[in-house]
Amino acid sequence: MREKPPKIVVIGAGSAIFGLGALSTILQHPAMRGAQLALCDINADGLRVIHQLAEKMNQAWDADVGISSSTERRDLLPDADFVLVSIQVGQREDVWELDWRIPLRHGVRQPYAENGGPGSFAHTARNLPLIMAIARDMEELCPEAWYLNLVNPLIRLTTAVHRYSKIKVVGLCHQLLWGYAMAATVLADRWDIQVPEGFHVHTDASNIQAFLAVARQALRHLEIKAAGINHFSWVYEIRDKHTGEDLYPELRQRWLKDFRADFEPLSREIFAIYGLMPTAGDSHMCEYLPWVSDLLHKPWEKYHLKLQNWDGNRARRAHRRKLARDIVAGRADVDDLRELGRHGMLDEGIPEMIEAVHYDRSHRHQQLNLPNRGTIPNLPEGAIVEAPGLIDGGGFRCERMPPLPNGIAELCRRELALSELYVEAAFRGDRDLALGALLLDPMVTDIDSGRAILDDLLEEFAEYLPQFG
Repeated sequence: MREKPPKIVVIGAGSAIFGLGALSTILQHPAMRGAQLALCDINADGLRVIHQLAEKMNQAWDADVGISSSTERRDLLPDADFVLVSIQVGQREDVWELDWRIPLRHGVRQPYAENGGPGSFAHTARNLPLIMAIARDMEELCPEAWYLNLVNPLIRLTTAVHRYSKIKVVGLCHQLLWGYAMAATVLADRWDIQVPEGFHVHTDASNIQAFLAVARQALRHLEIKAAGINHFSWVYEIRDKHTGEDLYPELRQRWLKDFRADFEPLSREIFAIYGLMPTAGDSHMCEYLPWVSDLLHKPWEKYHLKLQNWDGNRARRAHRRKLARDIVAGRADVDDLRELGRHGMLDEGIPEMIEAVHYDRSHRHQQLNLPNRGTIPNLPEGAIVEAPGLIDGGGFRCERMPPLPNGIAELCRRELALSELYVEAAFRGDRDLALGALLLDPMVTDIDSGRAILDDLLEEFAEYLPQFG
């Protein structure tokens, strides 16, 4: 346990999606009192606003946190204890839409194009050089710090830091919340949970308020234990939080037999076939499946798979940037950011994790992405898996879980093997290795199409892919 408060560096502090929520939770948490908070972003104007906003929170909430900022991360990293990374190379919605449209030119219709499918190779390759540059700077300037990675594709980028650096890294994600919302929707009448008509859990700007309203109620009544890989985890246990009652039999009966057919239909189908409930919701889970991109059968229509609404996300970012500016200018009350849910923001649990490690106070967290050290015995040793775990002065450790059912384990193994190849190709800038990896992606079924997709992705994003130069 350390007596000196922690130094926390936030890289990507100007992020409209992550930054405001992270600052709010850190500056409200009693154990962060006296901490040093160093904010970094390459957008000088956005960083200036975020720094001013942090100072307003600090004063209004009497947090007694020392705040600094710089567009140069090396100015901030010396003596850091924790480095939170939430960055994106390229304009988020612009490059994401191209990740989807470029493979479509060659007959590959991805269901989402963020963490799986050929477009996700470009997503990995764009972010990986910066992710690794941060790790290299940490090796020099704060070698004992924890790297808290919140950047997608989470499995791949966490793998890269773990494999190619000496830095301690953990991947963090809130996707289990979607599992809570789905289960609560099916079991809503047990606790009189209010679920909007036609409710679904798609991660879209227009749906986030409705989603959060259900998810918050779910957290009050349910306790879920799940594990697997990021955006592809599986419910091992689900219980009534008040009584401890096992709710799995009731959930299975209701969802598979009695519930409305249009509610996350792909998740229901996979649940019925493989026996465990997937937690991520259709739009994320589908990215790792081989049955979602066939042009003849159009499974995106059969399962109502929804693409991301890029314009909606642009509007959401603009709203949050305006909120930050309004608070700084005195047009809005800083206390508006005390309750994140009112602005569709998620609490990642960051200060609780930092407190646990820095002050050696035991804390359980439901989703940690760490190398598999017997955590899930029938997944590859050393691969990044997701499981509940314990956090304390010894760091982050996943709980040991029973084996996954064989069918689910094989789906996970395939994605982990593909991720390893994508990471190596993106790290080395190796076109041949990249093509070989792309042809193992379940959405690519033709060699010439795979080669054409790779050529177009490398050409379109050349400015972000120096390793392929």
